[in-house]
Amino acid sequence: MEFVSGTLLVGSAVMLVGYLWRRTPFLPSLEGKHVFITGGSTGIGYAIAKRALLQGAYVTVTGRSLSNLQKAQDSLLEEIGDGATRVRIKAVDAGDYKLMSQAISESFAWKPIDVLVCNAGLTRSGYLDQMPIEDLELTVRTNIMGTVYPVHTALPLMKQRSPDHPMSIVFIGSLASLFLMYGNSVYTGTKYALKGMAESLRLELLPYSIRISMICPGFVQTAFLDEAERRDELQILMKDINMYDRKQAQSPDEVARRTLEAVKYGSPIVTTTPILGSALLMMARGFIPDESMFKTAQELLTYPLVRIFTIFAKFDMHRKILAYHRRNPSPGQVR
Repeated sequence: MEFVSGTLLVGSAVMLVGYLWRRTPFLPSLEGKHVFITGGSTGIGYAIAKRALLQGAYVTVTGRSLSNLQKAQDSLLEEIGDGATRVRIKAVDAGDYKLMSQAISESFAWKPIDVLVCNAGLTRSGYLDQMPIEDLELTVRTNIMGTVYPVHTALPLMKQRSPDHPMSIVFIGSLASLFLMYGNSVYTGTKYALKGMAESLRLELLPYSIRISMICPGFVQTAFLDEAERRDELQILMKDINMYDRKQAQSPDEVARRTLEAVKYGSPIVTTTPILGSALLMMARGFIPDESMFKTAQELLTYPLVRIFTIFAKFDMHRKILAYHRRNPSPGQVR
């Protein structure tokens, strides 16, 4: 009884501190800042560009398709109204070092980059051994090297401005950065890699006024979800294991809002799905710091319950996967 009362008292105190505590902005305003976005012609990247423009930023949007970029630019100008001189587009594959390096350098010459958003990414669903090697290579090149290349080129230029200009680098990850995505092994690996890179790079940049923010959205209303709408039994299993529900998918604009909020406060890692995302982040946080003492205390209090849930969830996943394979046996199965 005393333990329960003590826990409630500590929890109440933590909630009070969290309510009273106010974070100090790291980058208070995007007015006049230059935001460079990879993979920005549609979806999350486009939504970030739009919100940045509305806040007075200059924006460079990159993507592989020039026609898609031109459509995005026209749409942005139509929605913003007065941003004609503040938007630039560059047709470049984020996974091509030479072209991406050139795009970064040219953009710095136009206006020094204050916020670098590494958003380019894709997936190809299926069991690893059954996928074309070309698809696997494209996924790795786009999701990992498509982040490494722009950061590698931009960082030396950003460091030169660091003492007097707070700047931000954003990695757009996924809940798959924190939890497996069944039937997407290579995609999951690339998203885990981004988390590891963000965690390590954050320490490398401690002497500089450059913050790393890792954004981990769940399912988002983009073209990515169209493949998940197939109704074959394997796809249904994948959706079940991956906790997919299109009705619960977030809008790109909501993810963009949370992204720019993370930039403003220099947040190390942000999930955009409040309950599931918070639970997964708690289990996978590693050495990434909390945003506040309130968050630390909250995680310490709820960790045992979340850990118990994962034990039951693991058994449930195993049961469903083995049941599917009993109905659809493949050569070499042992059970």
